[in-house]
Amino acid sequence: MLPYILDLGFLKIPSYGAAMAAAYLASYYWIIKNADSHYFGKDFLENAVFYSLLLGLLGGKAFYIVTFWHSFGEDFSSRFYQAFSWENIKAGFVFYGGLISACVFLFFYCRRKKISFLKTADLFAPAAALAHAIGRIGCFAAGCCHGGPTESFMGVVFSHPYCQTDPHYMGIPIHPTQLYESVGNFIIFAVLSKLYKNKYFKKEGIILGLYVCSYSVLRFFNEFFRADSRGGFFWGFSQAQVISLVLFTSALIFVFKRRKDVR
Repeated sequence: MLPYILDLGFLKIPSYGAAMAAAYLASYYWIIKNADSHYFGKDFLENAVFYSLLLGLLGGKAFYIVTFWHSFGEDFSSRFYQAFSWENIKAGFVFYGGLISACVFLFFYCRRKKISFLKTADLFAPAAALAHAIGRIGCFAAGCCHGGPTESFMGVVFSHPYCQTDPHYMGIPIHPTQLYESVGNFIIFAVLSKLYKNKYFKKEGIILGLYVCSYSVLRFFNEFFRADSRGGFFWGFSQAQVISLVLFTSALIFVFKRRKDVR
């Protein structure tokens, strides 16, 4: 674990924050490099990327607070205080909450600018996978979003006092689920980047649908190895797995419909 990428005493740069910054820059660079300059304006892309990130963070935080609301205290006032304390403000996000919030913003922003949402989302989808892959490395450095005990060679041990790993799993080998998801997202990014340049996949919405399908599968199976606080469970599945199933089904139907329209 590496909580700080730079620690000079008077100046500390958290590894998680550095990973988030790197994720933003890398995804923005990919979008600018691959955007159709005749269709997308630079101002539109800059605003779309920045506010999608901002609304994504706010949505991820809001989803986190709603998910774990009852764990913040015994009554409304204590829960409200704890939920919006500095410790919880700077840590604790739900990815699906951020993804949905960013998509909602992007949809209405595109409508306002009279630009195709699906065309924009196809451009943003590979970049989202890239940003997520880099961001999960930050999770690994912080010790959050960790897995459960394992005796396999993949096990890692977290022992740093600043580690965000559940105390029950400190000092024992656990699944590095952050890295599982990071590698999976890098693969999704590589595949979608290749497909984005393929004329066959130029039908608007196909890349977006494939991104949602592929990430939903990755997240669904990775959840089986997770051992941090997962929120509510439904029929034996975690909250994220239920959302993954809904999104996968919806995206799969959407992709098949779009492919049929191509013919």
